[in-house]
Amino acid sequence: MRGIAANLLVLTMWSAGMMPGATVPRPSPEFGFELPGGKQVLLSQYRGKVVMMGFYLTTCPHCKDTVRIVEKLYKEYGAQGFQPLGVCINDMAKMLTADFNKEQGATFPIGYGPRDSAYGYLQHPTMMQLYMPAFVMIDRKGQIVSQYMGGDLIFGKDLAEREKNFRKLIEDMLKKPGVSAAPAPAKKTATTKKAS
Repeated sequence: MRGIAANLLVLTMWSAGMMPGATVPRPSPEFGFELPGGKQVLLSQYRGKVVMMGFYLTTCPHCKDTVRIVEKLYKEYGAQGFQPLGVCINDMAKMLTADFNKEQGATFPIGYGPRDSAYGYLQHPTMMQLYMPAFVMIDRKGQIVSQYMGGDLIFGKDLAEREKNFRKLIEDMLKKPGVSAAPAPAKKTATTKKAS
């Protein structure tokens, strides 16, 4: 009974505006996750790209649909600087993520990480349910410019509408000026010869 009372209190505080939601825009903190096979991925590796960081459950049908759509858009926009990343946060994700990736045909990095880390990154209260999938859009300068949870309008009524909404979001982000994906070439400096 205590769990229900605590959830009702949190829900009441949330709807009354007494609990803060995620701050947007905000600088993206560092976030790391592990790929099947053990390789560590850090979000900072993709600075200079437009990043869609998704949080998934390997058992969630909406997550699976979303990964397939994002994969399609990655093939279209990856060369322009669009980089999706994914983190599975359900129990046993370490064992299930490789099959999840294979089933969805994902070629972009999808790994696994602790649920608490995802909640912290998303600034989501741990006592409230996180509707999945959840994702953030990060601009080329490393700012989280938007954040979405499962059930948000961007997910649309059907897959065609979801793809259309994601496509517009990605295209708008790619148009914004920002840090170049490639580092600037080193400047040449003049050298002087010593007199002998």
